[in-house]
Amino acid sequence: MTVACSENAPELIDSVGFSLSKRITKAGLKRMSENSLASKVRLGVGQRVGFGVADFGFNLYYTGLNLFLLYYYTDVLGIRPAVAGLIFAIPLFWDAVTDPAMGMIASRTRSRFGSYRPYILFGAIPLALSFVLMFAAPLLFPSAIVAVSAAAHILFRTCYTVVSVPYSAMSAKITQDSGERGALAGVRILFAATGGLFTVFVMLPFAARFGGGDLKVGFFYVSVVFAVVATALFMTTFKATRERVELTPGFRSAPADLWRFLSRNRALLLLTSAIVLGGMGGAIFGKALVYYVLYVAGLDISVTLALITLTASVTLGVPIWMAASRWLSKRMVWLLGAGLGMTAQLVLFAAPPATVGPFLVLLVMLGIGNAAFAVTFWSMLPDTVEYGQFRSGVRDEGLVFGLNQLALKAATGLGIGLLGFLLEAIGYVANEAQAPDTVQGLRLLSTLVPFACSFCAAALIAFYPVDKPLHARLVRAIDWRNRKRSLVPQTNDTP
Repeated sequence: MTVACSENAPELIDSVGFSLSKRITKAGLKRMSENSLASKVRLGVGQRVGFGVADFGFNLYYTGLNLFLLYYYTDVLGIRPAVAGLIFAIPLFWDAVTDPAMGMIASRTRSRFGSYRPYILFGAIPLALSFVLMFAAPLLFPSAIVAVSAAAHILFRTCYTVVSVPYSAMSAKITQDSGERGALAGVRILFAATGGLFTVFVMLPFAARFGGGDLKVGFFYVSVVFAVVATALFMTTFKATRERVELTPGFRSAPADLWRFLSRNRALLLLTSAIVLGGMGGAIFGKALVYYVLYVAGLDISVTLALITLTASVTLGVPIWMAASRWLSKRMVWLLGAGLGMTAQLVLFAAPPATVGPFLVLLVMLGIGNAAFAVTFWSMLPDTVEYGQFRSGVRDEGLVFGLNQLALKAATGLGIGLLGFLLEAIGYVANEAQAPDTVQGLRLLSTLVPFACSFCAAALIAFYPVDKPLHARLVRAIDWRNRKRSLVPQTNDTP
């Protein structure tokens, strides 16, 4: 029996019968049972927390890098802003190779631990050492600060790829239920926001305290503490998780298959483009906020309080958007969050607050809006695996999450790199009073540039095609295809 599968009507698959003249192999039956379980399994609180807690560790690393490393390069090490921006931007060319490659390598890994969990186990310590090296290298080689900072940054990004891409991809193999994936994403982002909040709260003050006034030494000591904590959390996630979704028999994907998977996966292409734009806007605002508070706002507020307010608001927003996702589509949640954040950015530009209270309110609005972006794209992304699999016949969640990791890094790297160049273009001089034109430039960088990025991302995501009912039909259609491949004709041939 041959059945043509319509892209627009995957529910037709449910009406297709199976020939009784076929039999199912034992291996096929086992795999079908496991995949069926993965599509219906309800994860307990312990399993969700066990998966999500690793993102606290990842954000000890990445929030510290995103919020403070540019400041560390420019104001602590004394590197020119444009050169510091290059240190962020150049590794993007390396990420363009390593992120998709790591995704494909991980998805083809077969071990008793699964495809993705081994990289969390064995990659955690090298990642920790590379993070510490970013802050140790300038101390060890003070005569070559720019060169060793760039090399250490590239090494860290490579080690981060080895662990973070498999971790993210694992969510597509823990369950195939779109609702459960949304819950996993919400718990993950809750831990990510908490880790970011912790980093904002302790990194700069602890660096000043541990270093005895020498921030170079202080940042090094803080990096050691963060590395130890993150490694312990990664070990917890390794023990608490299990990969349930199995590949169909004989799965082998050639380069042409991967191109077919990508070219026919409109959902992934739209989401990846929106992630780059939205992530750029968030990266620019997050980094520019430090300069905005110091030189533009004219308010009696510290950088630490502003960053804590923004990050705490993301934590507050996660359960709000998780609850909203029960009644609204993921696409609508993204758009509502983007609208809230863009409103706050316009107010910051058009009517800057004259007192601390309204300024903090706007930061809360921005944080809650950013939470919608984080929750939705992490829960949308696994669904694009089945969308692409149905349309192309190829499944490669490692490639999907590798490309997503590249998109996030590209967004951050391009955003910070662009900010570094623009800071120099508007005449920014570290640790000095800024000229009026520079102050105006900082205000534009902090508001209208992130607004434009968020608007373009929302315009793209409005066309995202996958919702929960469609995804459920796609899973049923793929399950039927897998069953069909597992049917082996009876043969009456006798010697």
